[in-house]
Amino acid sequence: MHDLQGKELEARRKEVFKQMKENSIAIFFSGVSKVSSEDEYLPFCVNKNFFYLTNIEQEHSALMMIKAIGEKSTYLFVDPYDELKEKWTGKRISFESAGLISDVKNVYSTENFETMVKLALTDDNNHYGQIDCVYLDLSSPEQKLKDNFFMNDFAMKLKVDHPNKEIVDIYPSLRDLRMIKSPLEVQNITKAIEATNSGISYVLRHLKSGMAEHVFADYFEMYGRLHDRTKLAFSTIVAAGKNATCLHYPTQNDVTKDSDLVLFDLGYRHKQYCADISRTFPISGKFVGLQAKVYEAVLTTNKAVIKYAKPGLLLKDLQDFAIETLKNECLRLGLMTEDDDIRNYYYHGVSHHLGLDTHDVAVKDRPLQSGNVITVEPGLYFAKFGIGVRIEDNVLITEDGAMNLSKNIVKEMDEIERLMASRNV
Repeated sequence: MHDLQGKELEARRKEVFKQMKENSIAIFFSGVSKVSSEDEYLPFCVNKNFFYLTNIEQEHSALMMIKAIGEKSTYLFVDPYDELKEKWTGKRISFESAGLISDVKNVYSTENFETMVKLALTDDNNHYGQIDCVYLDLSSPEQKLKDNFFMNDFAMKLKVDHPNKEIVDIYPSLRDLRMIKSPLEVQNITKAIEATNSGISYVLRHLKSGMAEHVFADYFEMYGRLHDRTKLAFSTIVAAGKNATCLHYPTQNDVTKDSDLVLFDLGYRHKQYCADISRTFPISGKFVGLQAKVYEAVLTTNKAVIKYAKPGLLLKDLQDFAIETLKNECLRLGLMTEDDDIRNYYYHGVSHHLGLDTHDVAVKDRPLQSGNVITVEPGLYFAKFGIGVRIEDNVLITEDGAMNLSKNIVKEMDEIERLMASRNV
């Protein structure tokens, strides 16, 4: 593979090699499906650090990187062809395809993995000399590698079998790499956002009172399935009226009323990269009374935080700025008094990093840098009024400030009202 993705993967692995000591190896696993109950398995979710280095999404796969004798070698291991398994669970990726997808030339069967690890770690072997250090991604010690065998078991086995080898957690290096998004990563996030915008538009065309909240979540998921089988970035939240004051409202069984605002927190994936968008819409098609005031306060804060965000600031700085802006807006609009505490109505963070995970890997107290992608999601929640509003955008930090990647998703009140006037209800 010599396209942009191949060059990107090569560059990522090159950065990992830079972090490795001489005479060392690094091993990464894709993981396997977890048991749901009895012989039922949860859908497979690839380890994102493994995916970041390989672009491979198949379970039972492994990556081994060796830095020794003045050379750097990379090996990928995937399951061999198995006619019976493919009859049950579908076609496996071929060695040739795995090599093209990952841009790794040396692709072998997982049946050879343990032998090659043992060979590499044998002292004074003829291939790599003496390996002194083994790097593992220990961020998820409970990552399942095979039946009843987990990452912490693998690390312990290495310590027992090779007591003279140093075991080092390479996760911090991967985290730091993943925090800075490349142009290709930003492109993938942007495509996830664009798909999410289309899904929201589809839901809005069907938004009306008298329907259970989960129906709109189903519409969003169905739209993704109908269009390139786009997968959800996370379980969709749909909360109407007072339910929107619960941040991760779980049940979604209430029937919507014409007087409700409905809060949506949703997103699709594109090539594993996530969108994370929140929008709040009036079922009636019009923001009325307190609804309009609360929405105005949140929208003003959303736009102010995006304008404020820039390299050098901490997420805590964005949070403090959001709290102060929300407080001033609530006082201006008569939503609270000087004696009141804004934290009664705003009780979550305004931002988190976004990427291969919805809440992406990050050092939260590290100053923002150009290339970070974060959310901006202020909200206000007045249970006594039955009103919850959150407006969340996905933002790229640049050298000059911040770029709103989700600016095309409708959020101005007049635009929302015009759009909803054209619904098929």
